[in-house]
Amino acid sequence: MLELGNRLKFRFTGPLLEAVNPRLQGHPYDVLMRLLEGGRIENVLELCGGTGFASRMLAERHSKVQATSIDLSPELTAVGRRKLASRGIDNVTLVEGDVSTLPYPDDSFDTVMSAFGLHEVPTAGRLSAIRESVRVLKPGGRFVIVDLDRRTKYGWTMDLFMKVMEPKFAPEVFGTGLVDRLKENGFTIDHHESAGPNGWTQSIVATLEA
Repeated sequence: MLELGNRLKFRFTGPLLEAVNPRLQGHPYDVLMRLLEGGRIENVLELCGGTGFASRMLAERHSKVQATSIDLSPELTAVGRRKLASRGIDNVTLVEGDVSTLPYPDDSFDTVMSAFGLHEVPTAGRLSAIRESVRVLKPGGRFVIVDLDRRTKYGWTMDLFMKVMEPKFAPEVFGTGLVDRLKENGFTIDHHESAGPNGWTQSIVATLEA
């Protein structure tokens, strides 16, 4: 169940996220698109997709993509559906659902992606989401992620942000937190770029054995 604090936060932030996402420092969504284009993207699942911003961005760049974005928040998915309708995009499906119990058959997707969503999921649910991703990915499929990370310079600024704005378990994704969980569940890490001294995000590409 989505925690009450997150539910309240996302009830009012859908339009704000839509406005802010293209302007984020370091353009992490552009980074995500570049990483996605390194592999098969015919059928893509976005975890914790919110308004489906990343799925929509990918679909607008690649008309043959079939993207599915799943998120627990009905408020965010409603914003996303309005965006899809206004732009006439028909190759993205937004689903209200739980990433820890994905409603899809085994071997359904070429790629699973997540943009700033996994840190919002409680510890046990995040691990379940990774295991579910293993199940729904085709052999040789990829998991492509951008998420928060703690910069090595003035890291206290990120600590303060996390304390005020994010759930207490969110810092578990910092450093090798996500990478280690991916490795434990059968992924090979092809790419991991951390925040470094001045950034605030990390990017990961992980591949399942074919």
